[in-house]
Formats: sequence, C-alpha cells, structure tokens
Amino acid sequence: MRIHPLSDLGSSLLSVQNPARYLGGEFGQIIKQKAVLTVALAFPDLYEIAMSNLAVKILYNAINRIDTVRCERVFAPAPDFEALLKKKQIPLYTLESGIPVHKADIIAVSIGYEPGINGLLSILDTGGVPLQCSERIETSPIVIAGGCGITNPLPFTKFIDVFYIGEAEDGFFDLIKLISVLKENGASRSDIIAELEKSPYIWTQHKQRSSSKAICTTKAVYRNFSDVPDSIAYLPVSNIRIVQDHGSVEIMRGCPNGCRFCHAGIYYRPQRMRSINQVISDVDLLVSKAGFREISLMSLSSGDYEHIDSLMNRLNQRYSARHISFQLPSLKVNSFTLPLLEKMASVRKSGLTFAVETPVDAWQLSLNKEVYKQRIIDIILEAKLKGWNQCKFYFMIGLPVEQGTSTEEIEIVDFLLDVYKQTKMYSSVNIGTFIPKPHTPYQWSKQLTLEEAQRKIDYVYKNLPKKYFKLSTHKPFNSLVEGMISRGDERVGDLILEAYTKGCRLDAWDDWARPDIWKEVIGSASWNVEKETTRERDINENLPWDSISLGPTKKYLITEKKKSEQQLLTPSCSQDCEDKCGVCNNSTKVTKIDEPDIEHIDNNIDLSRNYEASFRVLISFTKQGVASFIPHLSMLELWHKTFLRSSIPVVYSEGFNPLPKFELAQTLSIGISSEDEIASFLLYEHMEASVLKELLNNSLPESIQVQKIAVYTLSRSVKRESLSKFFWGTMYEYSFFDISQFTNLLHDQKYVEFLESRPEISIDIDTERTAVFTACIPFKFDRGFRDCISAVIAQPLYEICSINKISSLAAEIGKKEVSTFFDIFNVIH
Repeated sequence: MRIHPLSDLGSSLLSVQNPARYLGGEFGQIIKQKAVLTVALAFPDLYEIAMSNLAVKILYNAINRIDTVRCERVFAPAPDFEALLKKKQIPLYTLESGIPVHKADIIAVSIGYEPGINGLLSILDTGGVPLQCSERIETSPIVIAGGCGITNPLPFTKFIDVFYIGEAEDGFFDLIKLISVLKENGASRSDIIAELEKSPYIWTQHKQRSSSKAICTTKAVYRNFSDVPDSIAYLPVSNIRIVQDHGSVEIMRGCPNGCRFCHAGIYYRPQRMRSINQVISDVDLLVSKAGFREISLMSLSSGDYEHIDSLMNRLNQRYSARHISFQLPSLKVNSFTLPLLEKMASVRKSGLTFAVETPVDAWQLSLNKEVYKQRIIDIILEAKLKGWNQCKFYFMIGLPVEQGTSTEEIEIVDFLLDVYKQTKMYSSVNIGTFIPKPHTPYQWSKQLTLEEAQRKIDYVYKNLPKKYFKLSTHKPFNSLVEGMISRGDERVGDLILEAYTKGCRLDAWDDWARPDIWKEVIGSASWNVEKETTRERDINENLPWDSISLGPTKKYLITEKKKSEQQLLTPSCSQDCEDKCGVCNNSTKVTKIDEPDIEHIDNNIDLSRNYEASFRVLISFTKQGVASFIPHLSMLELWHKTFLRSSIPVVYSEGFNPLPKFELAQTLSIGISSEDEIASFLLYEHMEASVLKELLNNSLPESIQVQKIAVYTLSRSVKRESLSKFFWGTMYEYSFFDISQFTNLLHDQKYVEFLESRPEISIDIDTERTAVFTACIPFKFDRGFRDCISAVIAQPLYEICSINKISSLAAEIGKKEVSTFFDIFNVIH
C-alpha cells in the first residue's frame, strides 16, 4: 500500500495551508525501491521546522548509506491536514514514497524540545500507529526516540518503546544495521527490542527495572567527530521556504564554558573541533551541491572555536565573490569582536545579539559566565561607528542567583536603561523563564511559579520605554508545561495523553497552541502539578532521570551547585583539565585543532572577474505535480539555489542582499500546473544553450524541467525590458470534475455576459474530452475569469476544476499581435 497524495488527495490539497509540506519531491531526496528495513524518520513539528534541523539531515543521509535500509521522512501534520487525512481515511505517509507510517518497521524520532511529544503523538495517531506502547502488536513499528529532549524518559514511556541516549554517530547507525540483520533473519518485535537493550546507550523501562545498578544507560559520544571527514548532511533541499533556510556546518561539538544552567552543554560534552580544511570542504558541498547562499557555522559557542578568525578569513576570501554569507549563531560576549562581526557581515550585515541571561556581574559568576555590562557597551559603541543601529538581548528570570535585597526584574530594567543611556541604540529584548533541566548543576533548583514569573515579566513590561525597547517573552504557562515534562515522572504521561486526546497538538505554535486544554488537564490532575514541577529537590532525593548518565557525575554536579552559591568560577574545559567532570577518559577527550597552512587551501574564485551583464537567457520550463504547489517566493529561492548548484555565471544584483538577476514572467497561483513558464536571467560569460539546459535540469527537482532555452547577446543600444512588459496573457486548460457543473456554467447568464463583455477572451470546448475547455485569457482578465466561475458554481475553484497552463503568450510593446516570448526575443535581440 502506498499513498499518492497528488492523486489520492488531489485538489483537496488546496484546502490546507502550505500543501507542499506534504508532497516531498525535493532536490536530493533519496528513494529506494527495495529494502530489508524501512525507517520512518520523524520530527515532531511542521516541515518548516523539521527541514531546518541539522540532526534530521545527519540521520537521513547516514541511515540511507546502509544498503539494506530505506529511510524516509515524516513530519507532524498541521491540524488542517490532519483533519483532511481523517476525512479521506488516508493515513499519514512518508514524503519520499508515500509509505503509511504504520507500515514502517522503525519510527526514529529526534526530540529536542520536550513539549514536542504532542507532535509525535499526532504523527503516530494520524499514521495509524497505536499511541500507547501497551497497545502495539507484533506488526506495529518500533518507536525509537533520541535527542536532548528525552534525557528524562519517564514522562514518555507510555508512547516510546526505546530511547537512545547520546550522539547517533557513535552507535545508533550500528543498531539500525543490527535491526536490519535481525529482521532479515526473522526476529520478532520483542526479540529486536531485547537485543537493543543490550546496548549501553539504550534505555527502556524494562531495562531500568531489571538492572541491578543505579545507572543502566550511558551517553554515546562521537569520539571521531574531529577526525573523520564525514559525508556532509546537506540533502534534501526544501522546495519551500523554511524557518532557517541556510546550510549548516558543525565546526564544533560541545562547549568548553560549563554554564551551569545549560543542558545542551552537558549533553554534548566534551568539546571537539573540526579542522579548517574539513569545514571548508563541507561548505564547498553546501554551496556547490545544495545551493545555499547563507551558511551557519554551528556550535554551542562558535567564538571558542580555535582560529575562528582564520576560518572566517579563508571563507570570505573563497566565497565573497559568489555572494555567500556566513553566520556564527552562538557567540558569547567574551569572544565578540568587531573584526569578527565585520567578517560575518562582509556580504550581509548580521545583528548584534547578546545572551546576557542575568544582568548582575556577580550573578554571572554564579552561572559560570562572565558577561560584563561595560564590555557590552564598548562593543555597541564600536558597532555604531561601523553602521549597526540595533541589537538584541536575551535574559532568563528564575535563575538561582538572586542574593541580597535586589531582584532580577529590577536589575534587568536598570541594566537595559543604562545600556541605552550610554549607547542610544534601539534594542529587542527577549525574556524567558528558567527551567532547571535534568543532568545539570541546577537540576535540584526550584522553578518560578506562574504567579512569580508573571509578576517579574509585568514589571519589565511596565518599566521599559516602548520607544527604545521591543520586548518579547516566553509565556510563563508554556514554561510550566515544559518544566512539567522535562522534570516529571510517569504521571506526566497520563496528562500528555489526555491533553492530546482533547486537542493539543503543536504547542510551540501560537496559531495552534491550546493552553486552555492544558490548564484544564493540569487543574483536574490528582496531584498538584504546579507545586511538584516548581518545587526545589533535595540533594539526596532520587530523581526520575537518575538511571541515565550523560557523563558528569552527580558528585561533580553537586560541587558545581555549591560553586554557584558561592559565586565561584570553574575554568573552561581543556585537554589538561583539573576539574574532572567524568566525561573524558582514554578514548573520550577534548579535541582542539592546529591552524593549517593556508597555502594548502585552494581559492577557486577569481575575484577580478567583470560581473557586467553581457548575455540574457530566456527559458521555458514546466511546473508539474509537486511543483505546482510551490509558492511564488519559494520558487524564486529554488531557482537561486539552482544557479549555485549548476555553477552558471549568473549576474547578481548589488546592495545589501545580492541576488541573481532572475525574473519570472508570471506569478502563478498555487495548484495550477504549467507546461510553459517563462523566465530570464543574465550571464557575464557566454554559454551554449544546450549546456545551460543540461546543467539546469541536473540541478532542478524532477517536477521542474527546462524545455526550451535561448541565449541573446545584450546591446548597449537596446534597452533591456522586463518580461512583464511583454506578457500578454495565458492559454489554460480547464478540466471540470462534474459534467453537470460544466454544462450549467456554459449556459449561465452571468458567465455568458462576462465573456461577451470581454471579447479578448477566447474559449475552445474540447469535443473529444468530457468537461474540458481551453481558455486564451489576457492577463488583466485572468483573476476575474476564475472568480466568475467560482461565483457561478458557488464553490472554491479547487473543488470545481483543475487548471493546467499550456502556454505563456507575449506581445511586442505597443503592438496587439500575440506571439511567443521566443519569437519576440528573436526579433528584438
């Protein structure tokens, strides 16, 4: 059984928001016709978030490198699509081949955010998989979860069969190979789970209960991160705009700083760096194979990457002429320098972002941070001289740092007012409520109650002038729910299930969040949820997550907690660290790099090229199937990536955000397929049309293909007009679903009068096919014609007919004769 969404759902896709989310068909997707094992790689959020997640691409590409295994993606449906699937009685399916989720052998889900569990439940429920482990049968998929969000598994044990703790590269892919072998040899579902439990990185409730040791599961660490030139995870490339639409290169895993509130810092210990040569090689692939113009150099603290200045110098030297920009999304203030910022802004100017967390210098020491106000002021003043005019601050309320009579809300306001007084720079301010996460030195700390958090936030809102500050906050109730899940035990699973059953889905999205349901569920619980979530834990108390070790010992965490209370710093992690946390051993250690000889890094960009436009290229391309659901702005971005992938010498615009000088003759509505989309772009070097066509088609998704192409030499004596100047109109084919509606339309007085008053429109009824006509329509009447049909039949157009664009029609400026773009360009050029 396979789901074919274009035929099985058809025009109903136009009833949901962003239908391209559910269609796949991206450049670089991997489809295997046969496999021993099928893995549905899940992410518990919408496509736009999932496809921004680096872990998804790492898992997707690595699993698909296993010959016997097929890995296909499935992401959380939005409520409108979930409703459509249930109405049509169609299960949720994988994007590549339309495999129903319940037909997969393994559902592998990456959970980085604890409230994402409702996204997983919607995937399981809509995909036909029983929500609770106890209800699954022999043919049900095994649900395996990993990621930062499941290091306290107890709230999820109702729904997840197996938990993988740590980094996938160290053992997860070997386990997938093992499952493939076991399945091929006829192993049962329970046999496979039993074999998985033998891994030190696997946690199950059965393993915990049957273990004679307090800790039954340890974290997997990818020890070869710095040494192995991995095949970079850059495919597939989304057809639509996603939240973080850029390429990502991990320059470092782990963080040396040891911030005491940071769960990710514990999860990814120890610090490991990739060499500059490896990073550049990865960037080459992201640009030349995937087509990204913006690259994020990823780590928890990018400024702690050894030789970060050398890396940025090399990347800008190599790529600035190709308009590639680089971001360092995680810069601590102490590594924040204007020269480094200017290197990031050499193509596009990025913002000034300061993760302050807490505003008092002494409280910073409690966190094991040093973010001094005067240092920030100095940076802002210097940045203003270089053209920056705004900055962003991040704070947390509820950190266990307050001492004396002062409170953090007062100190935050005083801090920001003083910064503005000295810099006169407009600021965006984001304030979140601190959640004491498992496995950190603050895991025993209390969390703010709803009343406490709201009181602090209200004070900041009241006392920050709106003229100088834009304030946003994470809602205290959302933080309570996150704290409940991340710090809770098995009882939380009952609340999650009840909230989902009553309608909670994508809790992180304001459009779909249902705090009213969560409040009802929490209020009717048999235990005091807020009190249990926010209370301080005793240092000797058994915690729900104590059966898992992320490396640092409990003794080390207690020592760090005491240092926090005494406002004492712990030195950064290093290869000869004296403050042993328990992560490093003979095979696991901090890994740094030496600066390479820059002469060994080729610079393949000729910065002396003349980028003046010399040639204009006219193309006709098809948009069929999946491509007909790609929105206009996403289509433009898709073509921009295609030019980079194809290495065609296109001319770019000038200014702040250089883009290829590419234009489409018409903005086509979503859901209309096309056999003749017209576009043009400029070249600064001549290329043969046949070569261009081959390069473009090899770099485009299969649903978009160039059919015709012509290259014209530009002349200074002839003005280059935009395609819209020549666009006259379109020839469409309308195919009606209901012959009676078709017949009624043709005889409807309103429709007849519409055509009679617009003689430029010509209609040709197809006598060989039922309920089909072609319409030749000037652009100025296009929308009105469709609106007329919809009004006459009193239904949305997508419920009435399908539309296929047959050809784009053009006319020379000032003339009435209608022709093709190619005929006209042959004359004017």
